[in-house]
Amino acid sequence: KKMVPAYHLPDAVRFNDVLKKGHGRPVAEVSPDRADVAVLQYTGGTTGVAKGAMLTHRNLIANMLQCRALMASNLNEGSEILITPLPLYHIYAFTFHCMAMMLIGNHNVLISNPRDLPAMVKELSKWKFSGFVGLNTLFVALCNNEAFRNLDFSALKVTLSGGMALQLAAAERWKQVTNCPICEGYGMTETSPVATVNPIQKIQMGTIGIPVPSTLCRVIDDAGNELAFGETGELCVKGPQVMKGY
Repeated sequence: KKMVPAYHLPDAVRFNDVLKKGHGRPVAEVSPDRADVAVLQYTGGTTGVAKGAMLTHRNLIANMLQCRALMASNLNEGSEILITPLPLYHIYAFTFHCMAMMLIGNHNVLISNPRDLPAMVKELSKWKFSGFVGLNTLFVALCNNEAFRNLDFSALKVTLSGGMALQLAAAERWKQVTNCPICEGYGMTETSPVATVNPIQKIQMGTIGIPVPSTLCRVIDDAGNELAFGETGELCVKGPQVMKGY
């Protein structure tokens, strides 16, 4: 609560009040379908007002399975410790940590405030973590922290990057400090979120990798024509993880 600034929502209804009003009312049985909306996940609003992406049960389960398929040879069930500096309300952490990893019994270490680097590094020192998920700015900040550089990284075998473009200098510095390369991917709220990722055994720094299983990608021009390799255009994604709509 201390981190939330003062706000005023005159039409807001307290969640506890809703529970009280609904207490004792009959609950109708619901048979959810895979095509039904599971969550309204709001976008970052980087190109305008944040939009609510309708992610279905099928979308989320598909992306969870896609993530697990990519990590199967590197992250084992029930024995991994993963650092989770991204909030679980962010689609990246929600799908990968809260669904894909937690479902198979892996331990997620939640970092409530990654901006507090001393506190974060102190927490990291308590664990022999095998996985780390972050973004470019966090990688840079941590590598510039002397206490972080002195941590034990002997168990670290997977580092994933998303949320923003990974700078080559940041990736090289992270590899130098931790001896673990960063695996970069690409996605968005609308794709639940993972669309492409580097194969962990064949990482090519400076790229977003290849489409995840059951996913097609192509680049088109303003007229909708598919472009050749190396040309610049709009990236289109097709797959079971693509949202139902806004």
